[in-house]
Amino acid sequence: MSAVVEVENLKKSFGKREVLKDVSFRIDAGESYVIVGGSGTGKSVLVKCILGLFSVSGGKIFINGKNIMKLRSKDLMKVLLQCGVLYQGAALFDSLNIIDNISFGLVYGYHMKTDDAYKIAIEKLEAVNLDDSISKLFPSEISGGMKKRVALARALATNPSIIFFDEPTTGLDPINSGTINDLIVKCTKELGISALSITHDISSLQRISDRVGLLFDGSIIWEGTNSELETTDNEYMKQFISGSQYGPFTIPK
Repeated sequence: MSAVVEVENLKKSFGKREVLKDVSFRIDAGESYVIVGGSGTGKSVLVKCILGLFSVSGGKIFINGKNIMKLRSKDLMKVLLQCGVLYQGAALFDSLNIIDNISFGLVYGYHMKTDDAYKIAIEKLEAVNLDDSISKLFPSEISGGMKKRVALARALATNPSIIFFDEPTTGLDPINSGTINDLIVKCTKELGISALSITHDISSLQRISDRVGLLFDGSIIWEGTNSELETTDNEYMKQFISGSQYGPFTIPK
């Protein structure tokens, strides 16, 4: 199976501070890969490096077989148009209504006619279980859970091969969190889209992941399948899953 995303020996420093020291992993087509780790371990930095928002200090990043670090800006943009992103705070444009938010990438990225983009936007609204009656509302007029689903509809609009989820359930109640988790599963299992997620939510991790990577001290120190989470002997992962105050992340008991 070919990798949609492949990261090899990735390094990223800010001045003398090494955030990513040697990160390697791959995501196959239709796979949901989840990265976990303590606060400040570089999870968001990693995603921003993959999306070309940060320059890297070393290593390689491949998206759909292309080394993005060797691409010119125009070619890089073509590759990134194959990616969707659901940001932690949804990141909808406050000045645009819902349908314009969803169709934004189609109109300004793919130069699609507005009417055609609107048709796709309505389809994607329905795909995330929202009614087109909200299409003319503005982000300030809908709930936090609905904003997340609108943001997912926007991410789906360009038919990406991979979607990046940055803390997708942060700030949501258990019911809305469950809805987002189910939609992430739908993206991978029904639509065949690959997913890279960052989360601190253990229930979300267990629901959406096919494989998990634990980021610590600048490297992926454990990797395994969803089913291996409960049986792992890795003390870092065991502490992360249990939420114990005692373990290698903190002061040993």
